[in-house]
Amino acid sequence: MARPESRAHAVPLALAASAGLLMPLQALITSRAAGFLGGYFPAALLSALTSLACLAVASIALPGARAGWRQFGAVWRERPIPRWFLLAGLVGSFYMVAQAMSVSNIGLALFAVAVVGARTLSSIAIDVMGFSPAGKQPVTRIRILGAALLVIGAVIAAWGTGARAAESPQVLFSLAAAVGAGLLVSFQQSMNGRAGQAYGSTTTATAINYVASAAGLLVATALAALLRIESFGFSSAPLWWMYFAGPLGILFVVTGVTLVPRLGALLLGMGLVTGQLVGSLAMDLVISPEIVGGNEIAGTLVTLVAVLVASWQPNGRPRWKARKTS
Repeated sequence: MARPESRAHAVPLALAASAGLLMPLQALITSRAAGFLGGYFPAALLSALTSLACLAVASIALPGARAGWRQFGAVWRERPIPRWFLLAGLVGSFYMVAQAMSVSNIGLALFAVAVVGARTLSSIAIDVMGFSPAGKQPVTRIRILGAALLVIGAVIAAWGTGARAAESPQVLFSLAAAVGAGLLVSFQQSMNGRAGQAYGSTTTATAINYVASAAGLLVATALAALLRIESFGFSSAPLWWMYFAGPLGILFVVTGVTLVPRLGALLLGMGLVTGQLVGSLAMDLVISPEIVGGNEIAGTLVTLVAVLVASWQPNGRPRWKARKTS
């Protein structure tokens, strides 16, 4: 018979897995929008601008967010966090560009494996350095085993990429961009966590992220146009469904903040990763079954096991205590 604690976790864990599905859906929308809008940078820019618009409304409507913006001047003067943390949103802009090219070049499943694997590995490095709000965390044998399994899962999933790269050079570039985005996003999350503590508002920290992200993408789009890589602006007016990419990313973050007090960081992370990996593979099988081989399926499963091993603690408790955020 299931324990009451297990039953209490069942619904929030299912919600966490459902939230994980939002990431491949966001990647799919951004990737499809890239072909319609004239390039990866315009598609990422549309996602950033719609997210920024939603957060602007939230910053006005939520009392905690308004207080966070009032705290901005004090944070700038007193420097409880380095000022360069304002540039954390540039990582988000890079992630969105890498996301935009994922579906057509390497597929959602391989993109998810590369991002999740790289993010988990960099999280271990962040714990060693004590860069996150949780401070230094020990590197245990089981986490080393999890890291080794991550590398194995990524190699299995990427097996045969070389042959595909011979047909399209963008394949290897897209895979490298996915790995880079995964490595950087853990640092961005740690910077956002510390910024949220300084401002006293997660909404304020997230909004500042998207200001930097949108600004960075505007500059990148202009440079790409000057170099004649892509045209500046949108080649066609965005369709209605393209505006959902940004809000999906915000909904993913909000769901995580809402569920972490119920599940803790460990169970929440496993639910989100399960939804992201399984959802990415399922979407690939439905949308582009020709690019899915046995290696992608095996690599996804090994990566899922590796994240569980890397995150696990012997007593089964979350790695970090839940914190209330505004």
